[in-house]
Amino acid sequence: MLFNTYLESHVQLKQIQQTAIREVILEHKSLSRMGKLDSKTLLSLLDAALSCGMSTVLQWDILSTEQTFRKNLTILNRLPLAKFDAIRVQDLGAAEWVRQEHPELPLHLIVETGNHNFTGLLRWIEYFGSHLQRLILSTELPKSVLIEYSQNLTVPCEILAVGRILLFYTPRKLLSSNTSSQNYPDFLENKLVPSDQPQRQFPTVENRHGTFMFHHRDLFLLDYLPELKKTDLSVLRLDLRHLDSTTDWIKKLAELLESFDKQKCKALKSIWPAKITHGFFQANRTDLAIERIKNPHLKDHGETLVGYVVEALKGEHLILLARKKFLCGKPLLGITPEGRECDISTNDIQTTDGVTVTEIVSGNLYQVPHVKYVTAQTLVYSLPE
Repeated sequence: MLFNTYLESHVQLKQIQQTAIREVILEHKSLSRMGKLDSKTLLSLLDAALSCGMSTVLQWDILSTEQTFRKNLTILNRLPLAKFDAIRVQDLGAAEWVRQEHPELPLHLIVETGNHNFTGLLRWIEYFGSHLQRLILSTELPKSVLIEYSQNLTVPCEILAVGRILLFYTPRKLLSSNTSSQNYPDFLENKLVPSDQPQRQFPTVENRHGTFMFHHRDLFLLDYLPELKKTDLSVLRLDLRHLDSTTDWIKKLAELLESFDKQKCKALKSIWPAKITHGFFQANRTDLAIERIKNPHLKDHGETLVGYVVEALKGEHLILLARKKFLCGKPLLGITPEGRECDISTNDIQTTDGVTVTEIVSGNLYQVPHVKYVTAQTLVYSLPE
């Protein structure tokens, strides 16, 4: 199994050399969604990576209008494409251009945001033929589907194993809407907090290509590294672009990649700078959301409703969002999305900062001891006298 990652500096290249990673992805700022390299820096890194015996891949993953496509071609025609081992594309127009103009250059097709079904993937394999060297599959595919695809598709498959999960993209500039064009920075990052889920903060990046919002948890599948190595998946991608470059995350990951150990994995997860998730790897249950919309247990907003659970951390606490005042010390009734009734104690109720309170204010978040079976979206009612 091959590991790859993004290369952004010579310092990073020296770190990568000491690991099991043997393929690096180079991103030009005009060709790639998250790219920050200008042509001179990219070419310098390309030559350095080749001298180290690395496999180098050029990423051209922006979705282009006709105007940007023409500008991209100007840049591509100035790059020594023959030096790259492959080119990664997402836009099918870009893929077609590579097929026609550079049939000698192996193609890596990014199908993370579409073509999730087996029939669609087969169609692209048939169309691009031997030119297609790899498919980059979606993070939305569970393990069972990934195994099926990797065993039955005739093209090697790659998945993201560590990194941010893209939730939303728009070519519009949402973070700098009040910034004049003269003061417009090349790269902005902020965290968007939805009003109905204040405990979640979604990292949002804006650059010349638009605005990208990511999941508030990083994808982290290295817990399942032994299982992944037993599958027919060919490549695991490590996306560390959002992490602090002063911390040697590559070295920390390398120790795990070379010799998997549960304790090493647990230690790495404990210092990871963001909350983590396994995403849909174990199972994709997004279709259950449709049933939850129809769920009668989530629609009863009677007079006795005093709030609802926004977070349930097993063995530790529940976070309640108060909708009405209620007395501390008085037991509440929680009705889970499944209809299970649970008593919720408020003898020890605190703010999210751990300060004990006696007065409950509508619209605020409060912390109470965890109750078995209670999950997020549980409605909380006051009991009759």
